[in-house]
Amino acid sequence: MIRIIHIAFLVLLVLVAHAVHAADPYPAKPIRLIVGYAAGGAADAAARHLATLVSKRLGQNIVVENRPGASGSIAAATVASGAADGYTLLYATSDFVLYPLLTGNTAYVPLRDFVPVVGVSRRPLLLVTHPALGFKSVRDLIATAKAKPGTITFESSGVGSVEHLAGHLFQKLTQTELVHVPYKGSAPGILALIGRQVQMGFEVPLGVLDHVKAGKLVALLTTADERLPPLPAVPTAKEEGLAALDIRAPWGGIFAPAGTPPDRIAKLNAEFAAARSAPETMAHPIFAESISLAGPSDAFAAFVRSDQERWATLIREAGLKLNP
Repeated sequence: MIRIIHIAFLVLLVLVAHAVHAADPYPAKPIRLIVGYAAGGAADAAARHLATLVSKRLGQNIVVENRPGASGSIAAATVASGAADGYTLLYATSDFVLYPLLTGNTAYVPLRDFVPVVGVSRRPLLLVTHPALGFKSVRDLIATAKAKPGTITFESSGVGSVEHLAGHLFQKLTQTELVHVPYKGSAPGILALIGRQVQMGFEVPLGVLDHVKAGKLVALLTTADERLPPLPAVPTAKEEGLAALDIRAPWGGIFAPAGTPPDRIAKLNAEFAAARSAPETMAHPIFAESISLAGPSDAFAAFVRSDQERWATLIREAGLKLNP
């Protein structure tokens, strides 16, 4: 008899829990979307655009908060320590996995402390040089680099950045020796390219497309799977015999603290994926030349895991280490 009463009590608790959950539909209050970069940048612009659309779809505001610093790791640590209730989210980029690999000293472990909600975008890179150098193809660049080891310089937005790692991978694949010149951001690196202070660099199309069209820079290849519509004459890395130059970063996506209820992850995934595929998003300049990663959350998790493993190998081989 006591056992029957105990079972009945447990059933009652389950029913009450379901009733409370049903009476508290999600979301019942504004959602915070933490961005680890300064306002006005590409990550911030993408996050704010999607937040505006999803706010309308959910009927609750998604408030974007900027917490820049340490390549997004300050924001990530903040979200990781927050409540796993679906009301605090993180907009992260490739730095989300790169920074821990490069420093070994972060307050979070990407795929332990977070659950991927939805992928947003990834971008290809363009290998660009100054026109005065006379390189007509990547084969010209490689030939010169082999003939004069250590004389060709390449820029990046900093040690351990995607551009830096792309340059390292390029050297490995082409068996060349280049000199890395890090800058504090992509903008000064691109200006150095235009001013011939460095000879080459890997940059996202968004940053150099206008300079290529104006003849200030020459694009030798793209790491995209297909040729870019604005630059149909620029071959892909695969077409140039460098298929392994398959760089899937920089990318962006949305994460929630580990333990967030699956039904809330599913709802957020559906709404953000719909916003990413909306006509106004596809036409927005910040998403130009980007490849959508919108899809199921487990597909994005697999993408992040694969990218993390690939960069871990490359960083280990390169012997790269940052002091945070």
